[in-house]
Amino acid sequence: MEIDFNILWDIGKMAGAGLVAGLFTAFIGIKDHRFKKWWELRVSAYQSVIEALSDLTYAYSVRYKAEIEYRSLSDERSSELSKLTTEAYTRVRKAADSGAFLFSEEANAALDRVRVEWSTDYEMYVESIGGMQQAASQCLKRIVELSKNDLKLEQHIFIWK
Repeated sequence: MEIDFNILWDIGKMAGAGLVAGLFTAFIGIKDHRFKKWWELRVSAYQSVIEALSDLTYAYSVRYKAEIEYRSLSDERSSELSKLTTEAYTRVRKAADSGAFLFSEEANAALDRVRVEWSTDYEMYVESIGGMQQAASQCLKRIVELSKNDLKLEQHIFIWK
C-alpha cells in the first residue's frame, strides 16, 4: 500500500490550523472571561460603596434635620439610624481600605477625604452631624460621577477593554 504524502500533508495542515484556531479562541475567551470577572468585581464594589454612602447621607440628614428643628427622635428611630450608620460606615471603611485595589485613584481619594472628615472633632453635635452629612453627600456624588467613567466599557475588535 502506497502512502500519499500529499494527503498526509493536507491532514497535517488542517490539524495545525485547527490547533492554532483553538489556541487563539481559548486565549481570547480566557482574557475576555478574566476581564468580565474583574469588571463585575469592580461594579459590585462601586455599588456597595454607593449604597453605603447613600445610607449615611440619609441617616445624617434625618439626624441633622431633627437637631436644627429642636426635635428629638424616638428611641426606636434613633436605634434604627444608629444601626444603619454603623453598617454603612463599616462598608465605606472597608471599601476605602481596599480602594487602591478596586477603585480608581480619584475614587480612592474621595473615600479618603470622607474618612478624614468623619474623624474631625467639632465643638457642637449639630456641626458634627452636618459635617458628616455634607462629607457623605459630596463623596456620594463624586463616586457616582467617577463610577460612570471607571466602569465604562470600550469595545475593540476581539475583546472588551
